[in-house]
Amino acid sequence: MKLTQLYILLFSIIILAGCQKKEIHIPATDIVGIQEVPNFSEVWMFMKINEKDTILQLNDKNLIGSTNWIFNIDKHLKLEKVMPKIQYFQEKRLKKSMHNTDGFSNYLSYSDTISKILSFVDISHIQFHFDTIQSKKIILKNLDYYKNYNNFHLSFGLNTYYLNENKIDKVEFFDTLMEFINFTENGQKTLLHLNFNQNLTYQEYLNIKTHLLLLQKEQFIIDKNEYIFDADKIPECGCDS
Repeated sequence: MKLTQLYILLFSIIILAGCQKKEIHIPATDIVGIQEVPNFSEVWMFMKINEKDTILQLNDKNLIGSTNWIFNIDKHLKLEKVMPKIQYFQEKRLKKSMHNTDGFSNYLSYSDTISKILSFVDISHIQFHFDTIQSKKIILKNLDYYKNYNNFHLSFGLNTYYLNENKIDKVEFFDTLMEFINFTENGQKTLLHLNFNQNLTYQEYLNIKTHLLLLQKEQFIIDKNEYIFDADKIPECGCDS
């Protein structure tokens, strides 16, 4: 995709919202992401307030199977609304690929405040888990695989982030994470397991994801499983505050 096409994509968000008398606020971060996605079609997730309820309105009418899929999602929506929808499309793509190796991917869009254009995060291989499931449970069930890694459990609460059992201030989190990784190096590759409180906004999710992808490089691997948990259903999880 050429740069001019990216500006057209940004403009199309405004046009679509205008035609349907809706607004969609794309999340923004200061991280440069993927900037070229050829041959794409789009899914839109708008936010609507109905009295005290927040409703996700989905528009996937223009989605084409034989293209890359871009998800344009309002940054104010909470993960409990957004992620089950994304998982639905992940599974839809997977079923299609089982019958046809198409080579197409799924992407999240966001506004890159550095380049001043839309950027994208590839989520094609991510499997989302919900409700009371967290990464520690999955590791215990798959020890033979995960024992080969230096495993870090990252839990992102509403006010505080956690690194394993350690409560870390949000402002210092990414620097502290890298210090922990460097300090605990034991010859094994570091594998990060991401757990998100379902009441986090989509904006905060994109901010966390893009920062981790920037730091990743050769320092660590991010597990393909991500966990969107309900803290109210996990007694004494220590992950809500």
